[in-house]
Amino acid sequence: MTTKPELTLPDYRVEYLPTIISIQNYEQLQQTVDDYANKFNNMVVTDATEKDAKNIRAELRKVSTALDNRRKEIKKDFNRPYDDFAEKVNVLRSNLDKAIIPIDRGLKELEEQQRQGRLAGVQELIEEMAPNYGVEPTEIEVEPTWLNKTISKKKIVDGIAGTMVSIKKAKDKLATDILTITKYAEIQKVDPSGWVDQLKQGQDVDYLMAAIDAQVKRKVEKQRQLEAKAAEEQTHQETRGDAIIDTDTGEVISHSVALMITTTKEKMWLLKNFMDANQIQYEKVR
Repeated sequence: MTTKPELTLPDYRVEYLPTIISIQNYEQLQQTVDDYANKFNNMVVTDATEKDAKNIRAELRKVSTALDNRRKEIKKDFNRPYDDFAEKVNVLRSNLDKAIIPIDRGLKELEEQQRQGRLAGVQELIEEMAPNYGVEPTEIEVEPTWLNKTISKKKIVDGIAGTMVSIKKAKDKLATDILTITKYAEIQKVDPSGWVDQLKQGQDVDYLMAAIDAQVKRKVEKQRQLEAKAAEEQTHQETRGDAIIDTDTGEVISHSVALMITTTKEKMWLLKNFMDANQIQYEKVR
């Protein structure tokens, strides 16, 4: 089917006569209500008038409810012609929906198939272009606009290229920053792995270098304090065999043991830093 069908409805009319709702003898009704309201609106409620007040309130509520019930009856009758009309229209529309709904469902399924086809085409372009920009295809997130029906291939290619350039630039900067932080940490004799992790999470190089400096400063100060404490303690310590004895208390302060430790380079750095920070003496045996 290639031509658009012209669907029309036969001429039809909806007869509608606006309804007039009027209250006969309204003036007398209003006067009666006003009289009731004026008579009791200034009533003083006390212990002595409590019973009368409750009775009057009940009577006033009864009159108000009677008015509202009549309003509801009129509204129900007033709405009945429209409700009947609306029901007939809904039946007609429901019959049309029997054709509309499956067509609509089919169109949506077709649109999704077409979108998946466009997505496959975009992914092919990404696979093809990625090596030329030094990025991985998996690093490229497909922009929704690249899947629009009306977008040109040139705009898609330009969009992919722009994204790849940005990603490559960010990767190159990260690699440079990692090298900078690694070298700086090694110069400061600090394990670089934790600082590199922070860098990968988006932390600034200058901030990390300042943080390394602060850590080194704290370490130096702690080392100074430990050395001062050790020097003071050595004034009442002596070596007996492979143990150091506190001459004041007779307590064994430390003794030597031989260990062979096998671990990764990173963990060995952590162990070294721990022993340095805690004044644990060690020596390399091979």
